[in-house]
Amino acid sequence: MSWPFVTRELTVVARRHVIIPASIFHVVMLTAFTLMWGLKLPILTGRSIYDILRLFQWALLTALLPWVAARCQAPDRGDAMVLLSTLAARRPSSIVVAKSLSLAGVLALIPAAGLPAAIVAQKMSAVPISAVVSDLAICCALAWLASAVSVAWFLAGADAIVAWIAAAATIAIACGAIYRWSSAPFVQASAIAVIAVAVTTAVATWSDRAFQYCDE
Repeated sequence: MSWPFVTRELTVVARRHVIIPASIFHVVMLTAFTLMWGLKLPILTGRSIYDILRLFQWALLTALLPWVAARCQAPDRGDAMVLLSTLAARRPSSIVVAKSLSLAGVLALIPAAGLPAAIVAQKMSAVPISAVVSDLAICCALAWLASAVSVAWFLAGADAIVAWIAAAATIAIACGAIYRWSSAPFVQASAIAVIAVAVTTAVATWSDRAFQYCDE
């Protein structure tokens, strides 16, 4: 991985002015959902407010994180990726890895911003604070998966809207399968992280073959 490409990607993200509005939207949605405690929603469902908030946050991030990733990443693909790799004397895989990891770090700020709302729900439900920490780890792994999948769809040639929808659908399928497979937070976070690593590795390997030459 090349650190100049990480810096470049973070600069592109900062110039898009998307992270702060997305974080505010996430916080507002979680806060509003937490206030639904007053509507006795947990009584209707038979589950604690924290359990409901946890599932709601998964669904929210599944749609929100790929949208931010599709809007924020640098437009390097096709001939532009070939030229960038040649000028920088770096393999395309190093650019892809730098792009995925830097974008994942930025996306992780969004679930981190919703931590106060999660703590309020945790207090209301009387669950251990360790549950909040575990769920934050899951959300950070989800940010990595959203970054990897979004980069994959973007490099495959999809435009921003198609990449967002396709990435959100991919994440929803993966997370749904993981949730049905295990309810243990550590297992869920680990499974999401493993999938993110696998996607990043596969895309990086593919990019070295796909971006060797410019299209004639």
